[in-house]
Amino acid sequence: MSNIDHLVHVFKKEQNFRPGGFLPPYQAYFRGHDCMPDSNFYSSYRCYMAAVYNDRWPNFHSEEEYLCFVGYDMVDPWGSFDAEIEFWIGTEMTKMEQHIITEPTIIRIPPYMWHCPLEFRKVNKPVYLQILQPRGKFGTFSPKIDKNGKLYIVYAGSSGHMPCKLDKSKQCTFCGKCKKLASGDEPKTASETMERINAGTYFL
Repeated sequence: MSNIDHLVHVFKKEQNFRPGGFLPPYQAYFRGHDCMPDSNFYSSYRCYMAAVYNDRWPNFHSEEEYLCFVGYDMVDPWGSFDAEIEFWIGTEMTKMEQHIITEPTIIRIPPYMWHCPLEFRKVNKPVYLQILQPRGKFGTFSPKIDKNGKLYIVYAGSSGHMPCKLDKSKQCTFCGKCKKLASGDEPKTASETMERINAGTYFL
């Protein structure tokens, strides 16, 4: 035992179950004070290996967030960046701006600012995405619609807030085991999502 043991966290090898093969089978997370008591920092480490439209819902957080996109080869994160990523951000859900990322980029998202959809439109080489938040728990505020057609904002948070859908005794870690890719009448691209949101038809 050491006096600083509580300040050292060894990453656990978390299995990824998301369908489509766009992420590797394992990934690493630092889940704030679930990993280190009293920590006010959250970070995920992801490698996107193929084009995918995965983050479909506009959302916001109560703290700021940073999205860091670089080429996966750390020896040359610029030369190894060969992707096209579509990202939307703005102060209102129906007035977000589109940004196309084609080179290493970091995006700061202030508290309560709407962001997403996020679509990896082209991935010719793997892209490394690191998500950073100065908070001890990850959570999102997202638009939902009830059975009567009323639109409202709901909070969904991992670890301590949202139980696993497959095992209620555990907390959600966003592993993707319960997740399915979109089908049917759902938008197929980020641009289509925003067109439907702005036309007031996305939630119908």
